[in-house]
Amino acid sequence: MLLLLVAFVGGVLTVLSPCVLPVLPVLLSGTVGGRGRPPGIIAGFIASFVLLTLFLASIVGALNLSPDVIRWVATLLLLGFGLTLAVPALHTRFELVMARAVPQRQGRDGDGFLGGVLVGATLGVVWTPCVGPILASVTTLALSGQVTGFAVAATVAYAAGVALPMLGVMWGGRRLLHRPALLSRLGGIQQAFGVVLVVFAVGMAFGVDRRAQTALVNAVPALQNLTFLEETAAVQTELERQSR
Repeated sequence: MLLLLVAFVGGVLTVLSPCVLPVLPVLLSGTVGGRGRPPGIIAGFIASFVLLTLFLASIVGALNLSPDVIRWVATLLLLGFGLTLAVPALHTRFELVMARAVPQRQGRDGDGFLGGVLVGATLGVVWTPCVGPILASVTTLALSGQVTGFAVAATVAYAAGVALPMLGVMWGGRRLLHRPALLSRLGGIQQAFGVVLVVFAVGMAFGVDRRAQTALVNAVPALQNLTFLEETAAVQTELERQSR
């Protein structure tokens, strides 16, 4: 329980880390669209992050792929989603496809939930956390083929901790944007977010996001100490016990 609690808090603290840079444009896009988009993004993020953390090494090995292939797939998905927001005709087409994928009677087609899940799954791929000792231990277990109950629980706890401030950002942004003064401009704001996503995807293709993270950490050394809870003696002792 100690490790799970610290993993959750560590995920929450990640909001202060340069590691959030890859997800900010996507979170901003979650402030527009249907009410179901924010929870959809969170559900997709947690699911893809947990699966990739625990099974990425196995997937890459089985398919004989380079890890960069997954990053390129995520980049293309972000580019495509950005274009659907920036170009009204593409956005209309995307909404029609989502409506057909989820029948009206299921009640999840008009609120953007499914589209949010797809976007959130992309987040799980592009997310490159500055992992602390707990998640590093989980990754080591996964690489050795030992996906234990502890590994699953710790990864879910960390992902839930990351997701909490994400959801807060999206809900706060929605409340701000849906004020009467901005309601008439939502279409233009949505297009602007789409342009931001396209620019960010292009930047990812050239590794700009990674360089920006490195530069920010070098400029603010205090950001390297966000894992202080995971470095306490009690946590280290428990980690050693779990690794046996």
